Amino acid sequence: MENSPKEPLKDKIIEYIYSAIINEEYPQGSQVKELHLSEKLHVSRAPIREALLELVSLGVLEQIARKGVFVKEITSKDIYDTYESKGVIEGFLATEFALHSTKEDIDKLSLHVKQMSDENNDRKKIVKVGEEFHKLTLKYSKNSVFLETLEKINRKSQLLFYKNWTKLYSQAEVKERHQKIVDAIKTRNKKLIEDVIREHYFETGTKIILLREVR
Repeated sequence: MENSPKEPLKDKIIEYIYSAIINEEYPQGSQVKELHLSEKLHVSRAPIREALLELVSLGVLEQIARKGVFVKEITSKDIYDTYESKGVIEGFLATEFALHSTKEDIDKLSLHVKQMSDENNDRKKIVKVGEEFHKLTLKYSKNSVFLETLEKINRKSQLLFYKNWTKLYSQAEVKERHQKIVDAIKTRNKKLIEDVIREHYFETGTKIILLREVR
């Protein structure tokens, strides 16, 4: 595994594990072995240990005494709590964007919405654009505690969304949902913005739970 000076080796390992979980190379409940990763990625065990510890702290993996590290089983309550927390925190932080955003900022948000509905984009590209959209709404946020907490929550919610989004929304619905956020931000009404973003995530969490229940 090649390392870039801009991206620590630990972070590249974390992204590798994320991709493996999304692609179900590591299904829920399966063990993630330090030695196996070291041999597969041709790296020492030290950065792998760091990556595993960080993923345990984020709630993606769990350490079981005398057994090892496993992909954490995600319950319906985990999903609900994750998306409810994400909606409340991001909704609050996005109000700063509404207060300070420029026309250029709003135009960039609108461009992201347009890109989400581009039929030439594959699933990975659309999700990436969605991540850029939500990251932009945090541009003017200064609350470091909320930002750090949201980053941890995002790690878990991304896994859930990557696996399920094509069953949750059509591309037209993805565009409509994000346009609704843009429209709320344009009003610069803090309560409306918080309500719209909270509902945005609450709806997704609820849909994921329902999908799990019908399987």
